[in-house]
Amino acid sequence: MSYDMFVQRFEQGDAAPMAGDAFLAVFAPRADRREPQHSYWHISADDGGTADLYATLADDTLDSLMISRFSVGAVLDLLVKFVGLADAVVLPPGRPALLAHESQRCHLPEELRADAVVVQAGADVERILGSC
Repeated sequence: MSYDMFVQRFEQGDAAPMAGDAFLAVFAPRADRREPQHSYWHISADDGGTADLYATLADDTLDSLMISRFSVGAVLDLLVKFVGLADAVVLPPGRPALLAHESQRCHLPEELRADAVVVQAGADVERILGSC
């Protein structure tokens, strides 16, 4: 799917860094190509799905992540696993913020709180994205 989604962690309404070890635990084993000079990671999932990730790890943290040109299925399961481990949320343009757990809602910027949705699996993300 040619669509970009951003992943961000929030604390009291402000952007906060994510743990780099969560990123490495979920995505590094699936990386089949990297271009560090562009902060680019290409990942392949067990079901044959792929995604382009743009993420810069610095001092064992990650400020944000962008996922682009991703397949549905196992790639989105990996994304949901990552946001759970990193206490992060997915910000799909034109859709509600996707929370890993309800307790994150109070940390979102005010304008994102009301419509935010908790996701527990990649299939939840697929349903919310619909036909974008």
